[in-house]
Amino acid sequence: MIATTSLLLAVTLSGQIAAGRDTRASAVEAQGLQAAGELAQARDMFEQVLVLHPGDAEAQDGMASTSERLSLKARAAGDMNAALEALVRAQKVEPDHQRVLLDLGILEDEMSLDMDAVTTLEHLVALKPLDPNAFYALARVDMSLGRLEAAQEEMRAYLKIRPLDASAHYGLGRIYLQGLQFDKAQVEFEESIRIQPQQSEGYYQLGQADLNQNKLDESIAQFQRALERNPKHGGALVGIGTAYFKLKQYDKAKEWLVRATDAAPEYQPGHYYLGLTLGRLGDAAGSRRELDVATELAAKDNQQSATRLRLLQPDGQP
Repeated sequence: MIATTSLLLAVTLSGQIAAGRDTRASAVEAQGLQAAGELAQARDMFEQVLVLHPGDAEAQDGMASTSERLSLKARAAGDMNAALEALVRAQKVEPDHQRVLLDLGILEDEMSLDMDAVTTLEHLVALKPLDPNAFYALARVDMSLGRLEAAQEEMRAYLKIRPLDASAHYGLGRIYLQGLQFDKAQVEFEESIRIQPQQSEGYYQLGQADLNQNKLDESIAQFQRALERNPKHGGALVGIGTAYFKLKQYDKAKEWLVRATDAAPEYQPGHYYLGLTLGRLGDAAGSRRELDVATELAAKDNQQSATRLRLLQPDGQP
């Protein structure tokens, strides 16, 4: 009995040693495949190593880098599902890999998988050392979900680390604007412009803030500044047309809104305000045509919002 047990133990130990040699050889082979551009095969081999040795640093890095490259390749081909699949597969094997989590959270956000993005990015924020980009990405997702206080805290946390990021000041301004905190929004947009003066979006958002407060002349001036930098900025064109509509200068409103719908035919507010303007000018047929387009675009937007999916169930199961 003792001899049998010793024999079994020897076989088990020798099997582990052999497996160790095999996984090291597999890791080296996978690195060669990766260097040769055989990304799928390299990823598969790195994954096999990690199943046996989850802490293998070289295999972890190889799994992450090959998965990221496969995801980027799928995105370039327009296959967002394949891009997502590559990162989800890597995250299953390496649940705490920060680079994979950030890429996955950003992609989930882009695909409107909002709750999955929140889960992914909140997990990333909890890891140490902290990646400040996690705050930025999570703030974007929380803003899209209307969780404005959380989004403000996250973007401010990011700006404490990177105070000269113009896009983050712009993002925080958007969050404040969505919460109707106009004074705070103005401060952030102006800071974004100070850091990056050549942009158009900061001026556009300042125009929106003024328009929302019925500061119509001020809004027109800000929209004009945006158009100086981007003459085909659909939002700014619509903004000027909307301001003139509210000023009851319907001929000017029509001029700007026609330009807006030509520049941005899929932007629903342009058709909506053009329809209202044409109605004020006595063009009933034109008004109905534009309002019908606006209704169709609004229905399309609502359908897209309603079909936002969550990839995972709350218990983490597919």
